[in-house]
Amino acid sequence: MESPIEVSAVRVRDLAWTFFKIGATSYGGPAIVGRIREVCVLQKKWLSGGEFEETLAFCQTLPGPIAVQTAAHIGWRKAGNRGLFVSLVAYILPTFLLMLLLSWAYFRFGGVPLVGSIFKGLGAAVVGIVAQAILGLANSALKDLKGILIACLAAGALLLGMSALLVLLGSALVAVVLKAGRPRTRPPEAAERRSRPAWEWLVASALIFAAAAWLCGRLNPKLPELALVMAKVDLLAFGGGYTAVALMFDLVVHGQAWLAPKAFVDGLALSQVTPGPVIVNATFIGYAVGGFLGAAVGTAAVFMPSALLLAALAPYYERLVALPVTGALVRGLLAAFIALLFQVLWRVASESIVDVPAAAIAVTAFVLLIKKVNPLWIIACAAALSPFLFK
Repeated sequence: MESPIEVSAVRVRDLAWTFFKIGATSYGGPAIVGRIREVCVLQKKWLSGGEFEETLAFCQTLPGPIAVQTAAHIGWRKAGNRGLFVSLVAYILPTFLLMLLLSWAYFRFGGVPLVGSIFKGLGAAVVGIVAQAILGLANSALKDLKGILIACLAAGALLLGMSALLVLLGSALVAVVLKAGRPRTRPPEAAERRSRPAWEWLVASALIFAAAAWLCGRLNPKLPELALVMAKVDLLAFGGGYTAVALMFDLVVHGQAWLAPKAFVDGLALSQVTPGPVIVNATFIGYAVGGFLGAAVGTAAVFMPSALLLAALAPYYERLVALPVTGALVRGLLAAFIALLFQVLWRVASESIVDVPAAAIAVTAFVLLIKKVNPLWIIACAAALSPFLFK
């Protein structure tokens, strides 16, 4: 029998400082996961390579940004629930603070003509970024006829005006019926942690969060609804940040009309400037709805539910990863998100590609991303060239 995973005495402050530095300096989802592996496996030796693969496999079966969940799960493995939430907060804090500053600047100075020209170019670059995200997601979700069929059914349902949430849930159900997923193989060094979730602590955390959102609603009636919308995004977005963006667009632009499509695209462009996950666009949306308090509520709501889910399921991650139904659910949701992302791409392109220079920026951004150029440099170049291209 394999020995249980050893939760070594890594100090919580070491977890906090390590993930704060990673969150402040790392760009691009896959690149961030690679950076976490480099620091936690190769430099600090908190995990073996097999244990890191085990963590990554588990996080890929959960909703929420994979890099964020990976940081949180490593914190859990090394210091329990306290380590989980310290690692999570430390990782997203630099991104949140920078996005908060950029959101304030956007809504304060967005009407200046020069700023408008810059965001015209950034919006075109976002078209290329979303197109490349669809291509990357398709490589994992459309590997066979079952995935293609689910994506086509989801696209048809969206064209008929069906709610995105119903489309996602229906796609997951179809995937289970078709047995579209395959169980993952057990990582070579996997061993089940012999502990159980601290249910009282988890329930208390969820109730405190819900109560805080309700109290914020006394100051701004929109904030409880904002928290609920972002919680939906967090709990249904599998496979990376852009799946969350697709659902966010549907709920925020179509459902609640909190932002115009152009403003949503501008917020998405700003999220490319910040390190960390693209889902931090929730900070921008929250600021638009309720200022600084709204930004805090939106950000907390888009990370907290999946963190609580991770804490509840972490002791059972081996069995969860091995279940065939888990793979089917994830595959079905990913296929549906491709259809949803195409819808977002169409709306974003119709708002942003208004002339030849904008089309040139979008195509160039797409090609450079295919060649593995960091999105930050693409956004920076688009911003620098826009004042000359759009006068």
